[in-house]
Amino acid sequence: MDFWNLERIKEAAGELKTYNFPENWTATGLRIWHEAFRDRNMIVMREDGEERGAFKKNIDPILRQISAFVTSNAENYLSYGIPIIEVKDTNKFIVDLGKYIREHFNGKIIAITGSSGKSTTTRMLYDALYEYGACANLTQENTVHGISWHMTNFSTDVKYWVIESSIGRGAMTIPDIAIVTNVAPVHLAKNQTIADIAKAKARTFDTMAAGKTAILCKETECFDIFENAAKAKNLKIITVGLTEDCDVTISGNTIKIYDKEYSLGDEFIPQHLKIDMALALAAVYDLGEDVDAAVNVLTKFQSLSGRGETFTGKIQPNRTITLVDESYNANPLSMKATLEAFGEKYKDRNKVLILGDMAEGGQNTLKQHLELIPVIRQVNPEKILLTGETMKEVWDMIKPEFKGEYFSNVADLNKSLLQWIADGDCVFVKSSHSGGLYKTVNVIKNFMKNFT
Repeated sequence: MDFWNLERIKEAAGELKTYNFPENWTATGLRIWHEAFRDRNMIVMREDGEERGAFKKNIDPILRQISAFVTSNAENYLSYGIPIIEVKDTNKFIVDLGKYIREHFNGKIIAITGSSGKSTTTRMLYDALYEYGACANLTQENTVHGISWHMTNFSTDVKYWVIESSIGRGAMTIPDIAIVTNVAPVHLAKNQTIADIAKAKARTFDTMAAGKTAILCKETECFDIFENAAKAKNLKIITVGLTEDCDVTISGNTIKIYDKEYSLGDEFIPQHLKIDMALALAAVYDLGEDVDAAVNVLTKFQSLSGRGETFTGKIQPNRTITLVDESYNANPLSMKATLEAFGEKYKDRNKVLILGDMAEGGQNTLKQHLELIPVIRQVNPEKILLTGETMKEVWDMIKPEFKGEYFSNVADLNKSLLQWIADGDCVFVKSSHSGGLYKTVNVIKNFMKNFT
């Protein structure tokens, strides 16, 4: 049975106007875009001057699926004959519905925050809990509005909601378990420090009741800030890390949870993914579910698109390569971790690095980029292709040491790919999303499609 009916909409959102509503109307949830649309979703429409919602020009293919338009101007949609909810502020409506359904969910919520690894940890934990009944926001939309519209689509009958969260979204999720993956110097405003970012992320604990659980990675900077914030709320703390003083310890391909060891098998697993696995398994353990079953699920885990997904294929009839796609985003922490993992996994292969700028580093951007140079030397690539304004500074420092080229834009880089990539090469691609190297990944994948 659908959760949403008109009575609940009015209870959640307060003042509104409705048009064209039939008796016994229901909806499966709310969407703010036309893609991945579910049958009987409400859809938020974007009017002039608004920053969120679907554009009218895109809705024709989904008209039969729409249960209701949500808009600040009903007149624009009366001709469709579809139910309309008119509100003064569509942003507030989205959040109001998210808060309302959260109040009606009696299962447990696990919120996951951090500078990197949170999307992967969210997916891992969702996969591990799926058989018990779980919902999750798996599209990396982790702002208050993204969390809200996702929750409107969640079932209230499952045991668990797994929610990726950006800075300080505890007031929206009110978690039973909060996982902090790490903190990095990204999104820094002027005069802001990494400690300020850690304090903001620790606000995830603000709405948690005493006795609930905080799972903290002891390897992260500012660990003491998270630990002290959790203690101030009288939370149960589970620590995850590489040293024996942690509650959950990672050693090689073994994860030890208190006094029991779990093997992850013999395949190579990057260290940052083993940390994500350990954080997810700590939550499974704390929830009282079967850790052995969860380990079995996670050892089959496939990296997410743009976050380590790997492809092998021909880009020319006589040229087979391996592509590691890390193009979704980048910050100093994730760039270092994934480069190190790539270098270790493919240490006996010819390697090509294609790197772009890490955005949102603030006043420390240049320093953060130059600090990648020792990591690049450790990877020891055969060739390096760089693009981005700040990566130009890196190229000027390392070009005497490596074959490669700097490109002022991604389009020029993509035109030159085939002259730089040889048979047997392993190619690593990473930048912030704004750097555009996802386009390079698409070019390489299209080459592969042509020769399958």
